[in-house]
Amino acid sequence: MDTHGKVPITIISGYLGSGKTSLILHLLKCKQKKRVGIIVNDVAEVNVDAKNIRNSEFFSEEDCLISLQNGSISHSLKEDLVEAVYTLSSSGKIDEIYIESTGIAQPDLIAKYIQHGESNNHIQLTEVSIIDALITVVDVFRLAQQFSSENGKFNENYTESNLVIMNQIEFCDILLFNKIDMVTEKEKEYLKTIVKQIQPTAHFIECTFSQVGVNKITNTRLFSGEDEINLFDNGTYNLEKLENNFHIDTFVYTRREPFHPERFDQWLDRWPKEVTRCKGVAWFVSQPNNVIKISQSGRAMDIIHSGYWIAALKKWEIEKCCLFVLT
Repeated sequence: MDTHGKVPITIISGYLGSGKTSLILHLLKCKQKKRVGIIVNDVAEVNVDAKNIRNSEFFSEEDCLISLQNGSISHSLKEDLVEAVYTLSSSGKIDEIYIESTGIAQPDLIAKYIQHGESNNHIQLTEVSIIDALITVVDVFRLAQQFSSENGKFNENYTESNLVIMNQIEFCDILLFNKIDMVTEKEKEYLKTIVKQIQPTAHFIECTFSQVGVNKITNTRLFSGEDEINLFDNGTYNLEKLENNFHIDTFVYTRREPFHPERFDQWLDRWPKEVTRCKGVAWFVSQPNNVIKISQSGRAMDIIHSGYWIAALKKWEIEKCCLFVLT
């Protein structure tokens, strides 16, 4: 296939909280002089990840971000995905595109829509873009919870999420085995054996915090459209119907009063097992000026200081921030 003038696309998949946004931020940090287009998909109503990426110090005025939320780009938002890819690819202002899918999206369907997609003005996406690679980020810590090393079987409590994770592992060119610092060596080797049985041909990379050599995952030309499309056309199961039945719901909680730290901590001790992913910022009465970032994935929880509320800044500090944004 002639790749001259076509914008390369890296599709990044992985279950909720696996480290996809961390990988995007790492790629931005190491982009050098490239102009990057980013499509961020979140099944929830509020796209927290898109805001975090846009607010990153490594996101420049030459970069472009398109946020797609309240649905999945491998299902209900597929037309929006196609138009977003065309917008970035045909602009002449982007050197590379990264697509961060929502945690329940299926990479094979995303690739299919791009391979066969047509813009609203009837231009094939393959005329202006080319898929470089499908990357799947695997949360090894979560995977250890969902597999039983004693009997080699799925944990039946995670049947639906296991289906999603297995699909994401099966359809990838590069597999990032992330958060290896959170499991034992024995657990890691056991999980590697399982994963490589599902996906024996992908480039396998171990990492923590999604930190990996950028040259190992970009401009690889690992995606083989012809081979992948043969898999897409397999009619033995309907993945789009499967995704529609995952029974994963989302909601946004907002309040105008600060949390009490002790009561909040007591609530964390009773964390509902039904909540598989939580992310956002909180206001605490004990730290009224501080923005507290909360990120939960499975049994892992991070609560860190993430800056200051604008209302807490002095006038000259606000003016300095505005000057920085405008220059």
